[in-house]
Amino acid sequence: MEPLVIEESGECPGINFNGDSGIFSISGKSYPENVNDFYKPVFDYLEAYKKAPKEKTVLEFNWIYFNTATSKIIIKLILALKALKDMNNTVEIRWICKKTDELMVEKGEEIKEVIDIDFNIVYV
Repeated sequence: MEPLVIEESGECPGINFNGDSGIFSISGKSYPENVNDFYKPVFDYLEAYKKAPKEKTVLEFNWIYFNTATSKIIIKLILALKALKDMNNTVEIRWICKKTDELMVEKGEEIKEVIDIDFNIVYV
């Protein structure tokens, strides 16, 4: 499966989804003008990946900033991966942030409380 790579630019995050390794990452800032249009290729890629997933899938978030519309996308992405967990695959979410970035730590903790997936906050 060809990787999905979108370079980070201004208000849009960098995306690197590698279906061959099962490691997906999103990093940077996310406040695109039309969040649904921007993330559509990501959801399309996930749908294709779910047809032949790896035994373990890792989704890494390494945010500098994201807006409210993106926070809804984050939950939708996690729920899309939950379908893999429901098919007995391993899914891990890595929320990468600085320990001193209280806002990102707090947002990670909030998401961790409401999802039923292995969710690790990784401090850098």
